[in-house]
Amino acid sequence: MRAPFDLRRRLRWQAWLVIVGLGLAAYFGYHAVNGDRGLLASQQLTQDLTAQEKKLAALRRERESLERKVLRLRSDSLDPDLIDELARETLSMAEPEDLIILLEPPAGQGSGRR
Repeated sequence: MRAPFDLRRRLRWQAWLVIVGLGLAAYFGYHAVNGDRGLLASQQLTQDLTAQEKKLAALRRERESLERKVLRLRSDSLDPDLIDELARETLSMAEPEDLIILLEPPAGQGSGRR
């Protein structure tokens, strides 16, 4: 009579072990995909890294452009055209023989006056 009782107890114990094991597997599986260091977070970090690398490349190009411009402003290699361009832009001036063309804003984007 003792054998069926031991069998039920052993089956109940094994059932609890299976349930706990499945619960742990589900918990760790979920966090392997959705956790802070899971697959989805890894993909997001990769996308962010790619975007930041593109920004860095654009900033490097801009820096190189500015370095070339500064190099042209050095006293040993002054570029008269660049100095003229910067002076006109900074002072908002023009030569008497310069032709200035004023463009009208596109239709629907007037100056607000009626």
